[in-house]
Amino acid sequence: MLKALPLRLTRRPWRFLLPGLLLFFFALTLSRSRPEPEAGHGPYYQKKTRSFFPPLRSSRGDPDYCENFPKHLLEDIQVVLKTGAGDTPKNKAHLSTVTSCIENLIIVSDHAEKVGDHQIIDILAELPPSYAINNTDFQAYAEHKKQHAEGETVNYSREGWRLDRFKFLPMVDKAYLTNPKAKWFVFLESDVYFFWDTLFRLLDQLDFNEPHYLGSPVAGSNDRYFAYGGAGFVISQGLMKRLIPPKTAADAAIDSRLSVRYEDWAKEDCCGDAVLGYAIHNATGVKLEALYPTFSGDELKKVVVDRDRWCVPLLSLHRISPEQMEDIWKWERTRPYNQKPFTYSTFLAYTHSHLRESDRREFWDNLSEAPVPNDRPAHRNADSCGSECRADPNCMQWSYSQTVCRFANHIKLGNAVDPQNGGQGEFISGWDTGKLAELGFKVEEDINTNDACMEATWLTPVVR
Repeated sequence: MLKALPLRLTRRPWRFLLPGLLLFFFALTLSRSRPEPEAGHGPYYQKKTRSFFPPLRSSRGDPDYCENFPKHLLEDIQVVLKTGAGDTPKNKAHLSTVTSCIENLIIVSDHAEKVGDHQIIDILAELPPSYAINNTDFQAYAEHKKQHAEGETVNYSREGWRLDRFKFLPMVDKAYLTNPKAKWFVFLESDVYFFWDTLFRLLDQLDFNEPHYLGSPVAGSNDRYFAYGGAGFVISQGLMKRLIPPKTAADAAIDSRLSVRYEDWAKEDCCGDAVLGYAIHNATGVKLEALYPTFSGDELKKVVVDRDRWCVPLLSLHRISPEQMEDIWKWERTRPYNQKPFTYSTFLAYTHSHLRESDRREFWDNLSEAPVPNDRPAHRNADSCGSECRADPNCMQWSYSQTVCRFANHIKLGNAVDPQNGGQGEFISGWDTGKLAELGFKVEEDINTNDACMEATWLTPVVR
C-alpha cells in the first residue's frame, strides 16, 4: 500500500493537490480580512507590539483599576499634567482616573493647591518678575493671587485662560529639572484622556536617545508647525539634552531656562504650545514628528472612524468632561481582557454601543455633513435616506432633518438634539451596520470582543 501511493499521486495529482490549494487560499483570505488603509493617505506600517496595560482580567466587586499598571515604566517616563486654578472638577476626575496610576506625576497650574494626596505646583511663580512688565495678559495672575489671599471668590473666566500660555515653557523646565534621567517626558492637560497602552506601545518602538518631539500638528506662523497641547505631546531625553544643555564654566552665570530665553516670544504669541514648538526648533533645529490621528485632540462626539483609521492606534481625546472621563476609564479598564492594540475601531464598542438596540437614533445629529444631490429620492423621508446610504458603497452613516438627507463616508458619534429642534421637526441619524460588520464590528455579537485588528496600523511620523 505504501508503494502504491506515488503511483496514485502521479496518475491523479489533483485529488491531493486541490485540498492543499483550497487550504492555502482560505488562509490567504483570512490574512487579508483586516481592513487596510487606502493608498494616498499617508505612510503606514504594521508592527507586532506587546501590551503593557491591558484591561483587567477580572472586574468583579470593587476592582483596582491600576492593578496591572506597569509602574516600572515610570522609572523612565515623567508625566506632567497641566491644569488651571478654576479646573477643580476636571482635576479631581483626572486624578481619580487617567492619572490615578502615575505615582511620579507632576501637576502644574497657576495656583498652588492640594487635591487629595497631590500637590499642585504654581508654575507661574517660577517665572522671572519681568513677565509682569508690559504684559496685560499676565495681570490676571497678580489679581488672582490677591483674591486668593483675601479669601475672595476668584473669577477665572477668560483672564485665567490667557494665563495658560505662560505655563508651557516653565513646565518643560520643571519636568527636566525634577527628573533629568527620564527617557521620556509626557505632557497632557486636565481635559485630555490618554490611552496609556497605546503610548507605551509607541514609545517602546523608539530610541529615547534620539531627538523626538511627538504630537498632533498645528500650523503656526511662518510655515512652522507645533504639537497641539490639547492632544498631549512627548519629548525624548535626547531632545531635552539639546534643548536645555548642561551648563559649562563659561556660561555658569547664564540662566538657561526656556522660560527665560524665550520670554519675549511667550509674551507676544497667543499660544504656549506654539511658542514651545518654535523654541524647540530654534534651539535644536528639531521639527515636530506629526502623529495625527494617533495623537488626536478630537472631542468625543467628533472622533472619526473610517476605513483608513480602522486599525490606527488611538492615544488621546480632548475636551473630555469629568463625567465622560470617569465613564471611559471604567469602560476601558473593565472591558473583556485582551492584549490587542487599542485602535479607532476598538473605541466603537464604547461610542456606538447603542447600535445593539437599533441602527438609528431619533433627535440625534451624528454630524453627517454631505447633502445628497437634490434630485435623489433620499430626501423623501428618513427611511429613503437610510436605504440610499446602504446602497451607496461609500456611505457609512446618514442623517435626515428638515427634508434634507446627508451622508458621510465615516462614523461619528455626534450629539443629542433638542426634541423641539427649533420647531423644525424630526432629526434622525443612522449608521450602516452592514458595512461595519464587513469591517469587523458586528453589533449582533458582543461588541466588546469582536475587534478585527489583531495588529495595529501604525503611522510613520511626518516631520513638519
